[in-house]
Amino acid sequence: MKNYLKTLSFAGLFYIANAVVLLLFFCLSDWGSWKSLLFAFCVMLSYSFLYMVPSLAIAGIVLLILFRMKNAQLRNKIVHGVLVASAFVTVQLLLFDLGLYRGWGFHFNPLVYNLLTTPGGFASMGLRTSSVIPLVLGILLVAGVFAAAGVASWRSNLLQKAAEAVFKPLRAAVIAVVIILSFVTNLLWYGYESYMMKPELLETAEVVPLYIPVSMKSLLKDMGVKAPERHEILMQNTSANELQYPAKKISRNGVNKKYNVIWLACESWRGDMLNEKVMPNAWKMSQKALRFTNHYSGGNGTRMGVFSMFYGLYGNYWHPVLRSSCGPVFLDWLLEDGYKFFCITSAKFTYPEFDHTVFAKIKSEHLFSDDKGLTWERDRRNVKRLCDFIAENSKKGPFFSFMFFESPHAPYEFPAENELEKDYPKTINYASVSKADGPALKRRYMNSCNHLDSRLAEVFSTIEKCGLQNNTIVVLVGDHGEEFFEKGRLGHNSTFSREQLHTPLMIYIPGVAPGTYDKMSSHLDIVPMLAPYFGVTSPAEDYSLGYNLLDGKSERNYSVVSSWNELFFVGKQHKILLPTTSVSAATTKLYDINDNVVEGKDKFFSDNVSTLMKIQIDSQRFNK
Repeated sequence: MKNYLKTLSFAGLFYIANAVVLLLFFCLSDWGSWKSLLFAFCVMLSYSFLYMVPSLAIAGIVLLILFRMKNAQLRNKIVHGVLVASAFVTVQLLLFDLGLYRGWGFHFNPLVYNLLTTPGGFASMGLRTSSVIPLVLGILLVAGVFAAAGVASWRSNLLQKAAEAVFKPLRAAVIAVVIILSFVTNLLWYGYESYMMKPELLETAEVVPLYIPVSMKSLLKDMGVKAPERHEILMQNTSANELQYPAKKISRNGVNKKYNVIWLACESWRGDMLNEKVMPNAWKMSQKALRFTNHYSGGNGTRMGVFSMFYGLYGNYWHPVLRSSCGPVFLDWLLEDGYKFFCITSAKFTYPEFDHTVFAKIKSEHLFSDDKGLTWERDRRNVKRLCDFIAENSKKGPFFSFMFFESPHAPYEFPAENELEKDYPKTINYASVSKADGPALKRRYMNSCNHLDSRLAEVFSTIEKCGLQNNTIVVLVGDHGEEFFEKGRLGHNSTFSREQLHTPLMIYIPGVAPGTYDKMSSHLDIVPMLAPYFGVTSPAEDYSLGYNLLDGKSERNYSVVSSWNELFFVGKQHKILLPTTSVSAATTKLYDINDNVVEGKDKFFSDNVSTLMKIQIDSQRFNK
């Protein structure tokens, strides 16, 4: 062991570094009592070592490979260097995860992986070179610290003596037993609390990266421990059964005017931006149309927002739809009727994967992406392309045109002529932004929305010049909202606050009197409201989870909103995350409609069993 005291001394520093990072994670947790403190201590003792295991394994493999090397000192240096390098990678990944959790409230997960590996995903996060530079400098700083620690542990006699004292056989055995016991303790404790659906420790565990949840359901049942009754109404994830969408064959009477469709979707467009001051042109157009003032997106991010508006389905169907490359029935109807398509985005159709979902059946030559340069520059170029298409095809039969505007997306870019608000940050450093910056960031965002309005004005003007008012349906909608720390977060995709969910919706239908719809509406309702104008006689439930709110009979009493892997209930009085595991069942909180945490979660579940069961059934209705 004396030959490896230098490396063992660094291993001790590595363990301490992991513990410090874990402590930073725990600082983000809401402490409840001594139980959560003790649980966190057990987790820190064990997980600080578990995070070391890959690095120790790599160093061990290198040692085995070089075991017969004659130059023992060189071999030891190589093994030491490998451990230092792999330890740096481990801690850097933990720090990266810490930044994610602090800023957006989630760990590195399939969504983040998708962001980083899908074309266009990195840019979709609103990152620019100015944001990446501080990140690179931070990585270099951590690398420097680890290099210094590696050198110090190799040269410092003091550190080597400390390692020799700690790793004497008896003391090393005691340390190993303590780590093992702490690991077993937190696993069993977590399993019991999960079974009993007590949220305190489960919420503490949520902040831990790669925490290993344990289910003790069978064991505790066999021991006669009774589970809470609410366990019976846990929401289950959609199974991986074959997709059956639509549920039934759609009936169409063939009697429709084959309206042109201009569908305008605006990134991060929150509900309060549709007003005379910020967006006068869109506001003027909305006075000629149906305007929905209490409208909710089907998701808190682009993927689920756009998915829900075209399919009228909950976001949990995204995954089977993507696997099957099944397009929405709305576009199927237009394909049947021989429509010409022109779909353009200022982002990418590959991120999210709309080329394999929403527009899966649209030929690639009708899908255009322009994601080069600033967001407002893309929108300006793309609107010209859109208007040229509308003008060229105004007399050539029915067409469907779609444009996805990027201007209101972070970092909220706009040209000088759209500087509606003066007091705003000229650049955004996401590494240091805080709640105090919220109002100023919102003013910058308002300017980007004013630019969006300028581009929408061009589209509306083209419709009028081409005389399309009598045969063209116009849909104007946001994919989701945007928050500026009003409820503790910045942007979207992090929580289900009203700011992240509420978005404008305006639908212009020739011959339909303009008006305001103040009751609740959802992205899920858009296609059911349009369906009758395309000769559809089948009921909405055959192809959607939405309602035709224009039929004079239907009314929405609640909305369901999706993230990557969660469903969220928004009622007229309460909001709550619908539990998909016993962990989420125990940790979910009940909110009022203004996003304030309120008491009465158990009563809510018991009072709404039928509604929750309907959502459960609906979440699987289009699976075989």
